[in-house]
Amino acid sequence: MSITQEIRSLARSLFGRSSEESLKSRVTRGAAGSFILKIVAAGLSFIIGVLLARLLGAEGFGTYAYATAWVSLLSVPSVMGLDKLLVREIAVFEKRRQWGSIRRILSWSNMLVLGASITIACAAAAVGWFISAEEPIRLHTFWVALLLLPVVSATRLRQSALRGLHKVITGQMPEMLVQPAILILFLVSAMYFVRANMTALHALWTNIAATTTAFLFGAAVLYHSLPNEVKVAQPHPTNPAWIRSAVPLMLLAALQILNAKLDILMLGSMVGTKETGIYSVANRGASLITYVLVAVNAALGPAIASLNVSQDRQRLQHMITKSSRIVLLISLPACVGLVVFGGFFLRIFGQDFASGRVSLSILCLGQLFSAAMGSVTLLLIMTGHERDAVMTLGVSTILNAALNLLLIPRWGIEGAAIASTASVVMRNAIAAVFTYRRLQIHSTALGVIGRSKPS
Repeated sequence: MSITQEIRSLARSLFGRSSEESLKSRVTRGAAGSFILKIVAAGLSFIIGVLLARLLGAEGFGTYAYATAWVSLLSVPSVMGLDKLLVREIAVFEKRRQWGSIRRILSWSNMLVLGASITIACAAAAVGWFISAEEPIRLHTFWVALLLLPVVSATRLRQSALRGLHKVITGQMPEMLVQPAILILFLVSAMYFVRANMTALHALWTNIAATTTAFLFGAAVLYHSLPNEVKVAQPHPTNPAWIRSAVPLMLLAALQILNAKLDILMLGSMVGTKETGIYSVANRGASLITYVLVAVNAALGPAIASLNVSQDRQRLQHMITKSSRIVLLISLPACVGLVVFGGFFLRIFGQDFASGRVSLSILCLGQLFSAAMGSVTLLLIMTGHERDAVMTLGVSTILNAALNLLLIPRWGIEGAAIASTASVVMRNAIAAVFTYRRLQIHSTALGVIGRSKPS
């Protein structure tokens, strides 16, 4: 089947109407809707990035990026891997109509995450005081950023719960539309009223207000999206297997966010805030390439878990291969565009950011490789092989850290980009090998689609 035919098939699944959605329709509608949301969110994020860069300058933007990178990193132990566990378990519980188990895992995970996030935020604040007491601006910005930690952690749980219920689009709307829209409103107001005095600290306070508002809106969405059977069901006892699965999933999430933020954190420590700000903008640009992969993964997660329960490998291979090919088809022109017009793209943020063009090109190549390899890590997680995913990410994180230590002193932000790209290539290649050995599934765009067409 040609790429054109595959896209037409996707469109028919997306816009076809039926009284009872098939699994294929859920995935295609969720992926397409998530992609549209991603495009809109990318535009809003782009506006936010431009506003922050122009309001704060390269150094102020670097301070802001450094503080928020730490929040992202600390959210991993706060969530404890329960976000990925929720997607998988709720999808299975819904298929088996175990409503009491859904209610129990939601209340159990939220209580654990709330306590963990508050404890970690307090501990991080104390550690920050010992490390950065002589840098009051950075320290105060970091302290304010920690207020985001409980909200961000709870938000990730809510998004995962809605994904497990196949409410992929609904689950992403608060953070992709509501939060950035409010933040843009605040930043535009700041341009008119406090532009000359705008600091990273002020920017973080606006972020906290916008994020909290979006969280409250999302909590209401989750409550109204839960099946009525869940609301009236008696909670089942906590399953010890949840904790056994959560530990490797927490390690996996920690390694994922560390891999994503390691270059920024090491640049901030080894080079300076200005270079960190420039690199952060380049990194944001390169991340646009994988937006379609992220959108597809949001819809694929619960579908993979459901097909794995029924041991339907043929349908799973068919779905993975088609999604991988469409992801690559859309990601390739995005990569070419950013490499060719990278200088123009970066100058939109300000003239100081134009020096990140080489880093942008290097990072784009790594993200394109990731898109071509498909939903490889997600496959391992949703089929219960999270330990293999942890091993894969552990190796790539060690490589990433070692290359950053070696290359940043020599080549600055270009060295960080090379280290990050090498880590991405290794991670995806090893994960693809594990996926085939465990599941006999080809995750890449080169995978084989069987002759029979799954319904």
